[in-house]
Amino acid sequence: MSVNPVRGLLDSLSALFYISSIFGVIPYSLLAFAKRTVIQLSLVGNLWVVGSLVVYTGLYHVATINYTKDDWGSQKTLTNAIGIFIIYMEPFMMAVDMVAGMINQKRLAQCFDWLARLDNQLAGEGVLINNGLMRRYSIVLLLLMLLFEAIITVYSFVAFEEEFNAWSLIWFITTIPTALNSVCRIWYVMLVSAIRQRFNAMNAHMNAIAHGILHYKDQYAGEPDADIAEIPLDYLEKEIFTVYTQRRKQLSGATPPKKTNANPTTKVITVKPYQPKQPASPPLKPSVTPPPHHNSAIQPWPAADVGYGPAQEFLPTDRRLRPHIEQRLDNKLILFCRTHDELCEIGKVVNRMYSVQMLVAMAHGFVAITAEFYFLYCSLTQQEVPILFRTAEVFLLGLAYIVYTALKCIVPIFVCWRTKTDSQRTGIELHYLANAVDEVHCYEVVNHLSLKLLNHQLNFSACGFFDLDMTTLYAITGAITSYLIILIQFNLAAIQKSNSNSTIASNVSTTAMAVVEGVVTTALTTYVSN
Repeated sequence: MSVNPVRGLLDSLSALFYISSIFGVIPYSLLAFAKRTVIQLSLVGNLWVVGSLVVYTGLYHVATINYTKDDWGSQKTLTNAIGIFIIYMEPFMMAVDMVAGMINQKRLAQCFDWLARLDNQLAGEGVLINNGLMRRYSIVLLLLMLLFEAIITVYSFVAFEEEFNAWSLIWFITTIPTALNSVCRIWYVMLVSAIRQRFNAMNAHMNAIAHGILHYKDQYAGEPDADIAEIPLDYLEKEIFTVYTQRRKQLSGATPPKKTNANPTTKVITVKPYQPKQPASPPLKPSVTPPPHHNSAIQPWPAADVGYGPAQEFLPTDRRLRPHIEQRLDNKLILFCRTHDELCEIGKVVNRMYSVQMLVAMAHGFVAITAEFYFLYCSLTQQEVPILFRTAEVFLLGLAYIVYTALKCIVPIFVCWRTKTDSQRTGIELHYLANAVDEVHCYEVVNHLSLKLLNHQLNFSACGFFDLDMTTLYAITGAITSYLIILIQFNLAAIQKSNSNSTIASNVSTTAMAVVEGVVTTALTTYVSN
């Protein structure tokens, strides 16, 4: 059965594409995608995005005014300012996402074309991408978004709406900006996950070749190498010792030259550049290709089930013959090195497209979670909660809002961090394969390609202010905790000051009454005596 990785990649995000196009998140042609499964620029799509942005923002403002009613002036000025900032930051994030989608629409289409071309190259080398994983991930994230939005919106409407009529249903409009923000985060997560999946596919393929070669050598029935078989060596020592030993054999067995030169020449091993294959038909999945989900470098490759895996093409059929890989593995390694470089470039393009959105999302998440935690504390201590944070009056509702906001920050950070670490693991798998081959030529090629991999640095950041990795998540968690403690301390100080003022006022009133009573008593006594 033929596999078309290009169509599979777009098909995997079809549900996400339809939802984004209908609600005006992305400005592409919905008709072209439905007919040919392609991303096509559309003027109508851009106008639809602009119109949706204006309508959503206006309806959100009307719904917010209807929700707060006349309670704006009953709260403190600072609390109102913070509430307005957090409430209206949601449509602001929606506007940033939709405008950025129109600005970066060509870049996004280029990223999909770039990934499709890389999938074709990897398929030509027997590395097939399971795009069904992307479909499942996107559907799970969309369902989680719908679940949280339904819980927060419906619960708030039932708990806090006083009059149930047709006009009160406008409250459900407030869920549109937060839902569209979540959809944009899902796009970002899916693109980064697609890059990570291709890193893992290359790493798993090299790991499978290495395990296949090692399994063949374990079953080797020929004469062992007496020079190094009995010497226990680590990886680096083995590489150096193997190169030194084989070159010493070449020098000892070579005949002395007839003429001596003042400048001795050294043997140069040339590496042919990679020339992509041009298959006449879509590539077929080899029968020995392992399942795509097996990508762990810790567990050995199940050679008993699939023979030697993808290493079969480099091994002799007779187990009495010692395997000699030599230059047959060069094209595959060079392709993987180039693919790694291109994937890093795609990651940089994705980072440039979404860096501003991630900066705004992280800022909103920090402020919203801190404020919700603080007013949740106020609610638990029977203190007044502002009208704009009435979700904190219900513990489960406030907790759901905190978890939902935190997930929109944690999931992108986690995916970016794992993609970065998986890109760095390619060099480790490359050297592990060279250690399994254990030939001078392979060591030299791998060392040469390793220098190139060192320059393929992939990093995701929010406009350069901070990296999207676990250290940032730790820093944000610590900042939320610190600011929450400070706010609670200020709150306790304000309560103590209020209590002390009440006590002083009560004492002053009692003293004044006593003085008045004393004066009246003295006056009456004087009057009676006279």
